[in-house]
Amino acid sequence: MTFPQPKQLLYSLLACVSLQSGLPFAHASVPDETTTITLDKAVHFLGTDGSNVVANPGEYSVETAQEWLRLIPGTQRRDALLIESQKGTHEVGVEVPIVISTPGTEPDALDVHVVQYLNPDGTSLVATGTYSGIQSRGLFDAAKKAAAQARARAEAARRAAAAKAAAAAAKAKQVAEAARMAALKAKQEAERIAKEAAAQATELAKIAACKATVGALKAGKAVATFMQQVIPTAKQRKTSADNSFKHDANFRDQLLSQITNKLQAHQPKVPELKRIAIAMNNPQNRTKLDAIFGTDQFCTDSIGEMQRKLIQAGLAPNFALIQSRGVDDPHFYIGYQITLGGGVAAGAQAGLMGVVDFHGNGGKYWFIGPQAITNAAVGLTAEVAFYPSVPLSSFDGWGAGVGISAGPPSKIVSGAVDVMLDETVKKFQGFGFGPGVGVGLSPVDGAFSYTHSWKY
Repeated sequence: MTFPQPKQLLYSLLACVSLQSGLPFAHASVPDETTTITLDKAVHFLGTDGSNVVANPGEYSVETAQEWLRLIPGTQRRDALLIESQKGTHEVGVEVPIVISTPGTEPDALDVHVVQYLNPDGTSLVATGTYSGIQSRGLFDAAKKAAAQARARAEAARRAAAAKAAAAAAKAKQVAEAARMAALKAKQEAERIAKEAAAQATELAKIAACKATVGALKAGKAVATFMQQVIPTAKQRKTSADNSFKHDANFRDQLLSQITNKLQAHQPKVPELKRIAIAMNNPQNRTKLDAIFGTDQFCTDSIGEMQRKLIQAGLAPNFALIQSRGVDDPHFYIGYQITLGGGVAAGAQAGLMGVVDFHGNGGKYWFIGPQAITNAAVGLTAEVAFYPSVPLSSFDGWGAGVGISAGPPSKIVSGAVDVMLDETVKKFQGFGFGPGVGVGLSPVDGAFSYTHSWKY
């Protein structure tokens, strides 16, 4: 018998077959779909010998192998992974085996991933893995809860599919296929709900961590882990750059020549950047900055919302908003940062930075270093910077800066300027202005700084 409908439509029709028609299922074959899983990211399982077995992202067929589970990537059986599993029971009323692959959805289980092989007789094999590779004491308690939640969702979905099938019992006789489709529906629904719940929980945890970090930085509290990672290396690199600039004429001349050429090329943008720097450091505009860099706003606003607020506050340069900007326009980023001075650690400052291109792209970061040198007294300061051609990834990690308040570069911008460099201190990345723009408050020309930024 042939069906004119597409295959998927046929499956949908067969899903309506009654699971209560009384026909036996003992000889039903097990289709691949019900025992196939997809891992979105690498998961660390325990091997049969207790070793670490990594299942990379991809699609796997899952089989039982005595008391273990076998994960077969694609059709490559020779690359199968044999992982440790625990015997158990389940209450999901499936007529064919299904495999449910779900992440943990509770705050204490976001590192957990559970793979369950559920048999029609109510027995199961459950393998527990982690994304980090760390096997903590509370791992199996968290996994047990995640597994139970997934089974409950699967049973609810199976019951719903069975109810729909009962209404169309007289229309078809392929009961085995109907059972397969009901099982597949249960598996897919359980996995979908778990993924959505995990994503929501992860986002909430990310926001909570952001608020804790930003709150600590604003309170002037040293974040010990960050400091231990950054300050010793930053001081060492700063000293090396300072010495090279002072004593290596070739290094100094090449760097100043590159900076001069870049500033000359982008000189028309200087007036707008200075206007924004002055506005950001005007005490009367503090409320506008708080609407962008307040702890809640910084941690919850999207890049699009941050961009909208910058425009509304008059902090977007006019050259970024012209209607004629199109696909042929050179891509650039504008960076906005507030530096929380006062000696978070000896000689160090910390702060927040938002980067946008006014096309809806960008990122948010906190930094210790600071990222750019402000030619002003220590304290809470704000700075705007123009990055003509750097990728967004360059804002995450190490970066260098040098303050220029004399010589050819300062003449181009009519005063002091902060220049951003890559971590090798050889490549120009951008330039910016902070408080006191154009008056050269820095007593030492060519003062270097290093920073480390973390992307939120």
